[in-house]
Amino acid sequence: MPLSDNRLWLCDAQVLGNSGSEYTDHDINFGYTAPGINKGGQFGLHMLITTTYATLTSGCILWIVHAATATPTVKHTGMFIAAAAMIAGNHFYVPCGSTPLLQYARAYFEVVSENATAGASDLYFGPPGPWTTKAVV
Repeated sequence: MPLSDNRLWLCDAQVLGNSGSEYTDHDINFGYTAPGINKGGQFGLHMLITTTYATLTSGCILWIVHAATATPTVKHTGMFIAAAAMIAGNHFYVPCGSTPLLQYARAYFEVVSENATAGASDLYFGPPGPWTTKAVV
């Protein structure tokens, strides 16, 4: 698993997608209205599948959302993840786009088709790699 900081964790084995699209349990406060996160392009959202997702026919779009206030909902950068790849142990990385993040950020799990009947993930912010899990998409 890539380097991570406990203060940048958004959720730990959170069940996502069983009730439709949803946000992570926590959001991150970077401490400044315009913290300049991603000036070098080496920061993003990690998703580690801890329990294989079931009945999620198409997959999901994993979004980074941000705002100048707590509980952000403004979509920043997203990535489609196919249901077939959402198996325990797989690790996905969504790099922040070219626009820096605002003060608060979290993840949004957008269900593309049917809700999942099983599945859980760890999500956190951090730098990319090195990868130690089964797959990188």
